[in-house]
Amino acid sequence: MKIIDFFRDIFQPGKTYKLNQRLTDSVKLQLDIEDFAIQMAINMLVGLIAKCEFKTYIKGKEVRTDEYYLWNVEPNVNQNSSQFIQQLVSKLLHDNEALVIEVNGQLLVADSFVATGYALLPSTFSDVMVTTFGNNFTFDRTFSMGDVVYFRLNDRNIRAMLASVMDGYSQLLSMAMGKYKRAGGRKGIAHVDKTLSGDQKFKQQIDDIFGKGFKEYFDSENAVIHLPNGINYEEITGEGSKKSTSEVNDIANITKEAFARVAQAFRISPALLQGDIADISTLIDELLTVCIDPLVDIIQTEINRKRYGKEAYLAGTYLRIDTTCIKHIDIFSIADQADKLIADSLYNVDELRQKIGDTPLNTWWSKGYGRTANYNWLADKPPDDSKTGGDSG
Repeated sequence: MKIIDFFRDIFQPGKTYKLNQRLTDSVKLQLDIEDFAIQMAINMLVGLIAKCEFKTYIKGKEVRTDEYYLWNVEPNVNQNSSQFIQQLVSKLLHDNEALVIEVNGQLLVADSFVATGYALLPSTFSDVMVTTFGNNFTFDRTFSMGDVVYFRLNDRNIRAMLASVMDGYSQLLSMAMGKYKRAGGRKGIAHVDKTLSGDQKFKQQIDDIFGKGFKEYFDSENAVIHLPNGINYEEITGEGSKKSTSEVNDIANITKEAFARVAQAFRISPALLQGDIADISTLIDELLTVCIDPLVDIIQTEINRKRYGKEAYLAGTYLRIDTTCIKHIDIFSIADQADKLIADSLYNVDELRQKIGDTPLNTWWSKGYGRTANYNWLADKPPDDSKTGGDSG
């Protein structure tokens, strides 16, 4: 739910409402913490998936055709593939759903739409709006489910569930910040000798001094305040007026806990979201397994279902998102493993060069699969048992 919809449901049009300042500050604080943590999580996942290569296959053979160019280079005239994928994944993670339409051979991510669901018939999408460089364009046609690529992340919007959890942390953080302000605030006692009753001029003078004069005095780095006769001010000093590290630690710990809940909601390691770099390789492997791969599977499955279909998919014509591009590869650290992969005939030289970001050699030997002497049983025909000691009985 968007924030504008949230307030529209609460407040009735045509009526005037007075908002409590502390309440609005608390709501703003909650939205700030929640939005900041969520945007950090989304930006991390979006950046990683944008690095992936969308590989296309025809009858089991990897090819680079128009479909490959569409997903990896230029989906439409106004976006490159990185911008397009970032917008798509952001919408999916933020709104729990995303809609991609194809118009004149171009792929566009919808900013808003109205979905109408049916049990046994294809659902439809109307009022589809696309925003380009701040300009909104709404299509005057209704798209059928078969004409679009529609992604849905979860049955329940994780952000709606997260909002109630974040509310508790926001209240705790608000209390901690209030404690921090009070710990460093200046306090004093004012003695007023004259009675206020009946003297409106003196009463107004008192209100101006305590309402405006002392505020400016306390807010200024260097200041002098004039006190009329009958008013004496005594500053209270002591340890109670000094800030301590405990208040700062309270704020840091509560914020850290709030970020941890957001990370868990998006299946990200809290340490990774908070920027801890210790054991980064293990954290990335965990992120790939529990977060990136399931998310990528949702995307590629829907693409294959809509843009390829059952017959083509079963014949080996499909799209696959390669997530191996996410991890940085140090060629010197993988030299032994690369040699083993070639010796096992799992990859050829060109395939490994592509994995590490180098250009394929495109030679006959770099495209071939090596066989070492230890693996010479890998032949075009199965071995003859009578010649290899097989049981002849």
